[in-house]
Amino acid sequence: MKKKVMILMAVLVIAAFQLQTAFSGQLSEEAKLIGTWTTTSCSTDSSGNPCPYLPDSMEFFKDNTMTMSNFDTKHFPFKTTLTNEEKLAIEKRDPDTKGKNLLLIKHRPDINWADTRMMYVYSVDKNELTLTLKGWKPAKFGRIAK
Repeated sequence: MKKKVMILMAVLVIAAFQLQTAFSGQLSEEAKLIGTWTTTSCSTDSSGNPCPYLPDSMEFFKDNTMTMSNFDTKHFPFKTTLTNEEKLAIEKRDPDTKGKNLLLIKHRPDINWADTRMMYVYSVDKNELTLTLKGWKPAKFGRIAK
């Protein structure tokens, strides 16, 4: 009986947390990205050359995959919520990322998240997405309404 009560209490706590999250009005970081984005301001280097590592458009899906216009219709897993171990490994590789919001995209399924080279500093402000790569000016994307 005691075990059943403990299980029931655990289920109730989890359900309460999920309801609180659902009604809090706060979107998860991944949820803020869901939708289609198109370039409004290209990323360039100090000489004005466009960044070859950013697409003209991207689409993020609820299953935490995304597509990029420069990769046809291939879906890549993405994440913005990193574990402490991933953050530390990335910060060790690139100290400039410390304390910044990171968008990681897995271009190969066998690679660890912390080892992916498709890493962007990002921010979302309403319908504007900003992506920054080290050594390049930020790129801006606008959300396409459906």
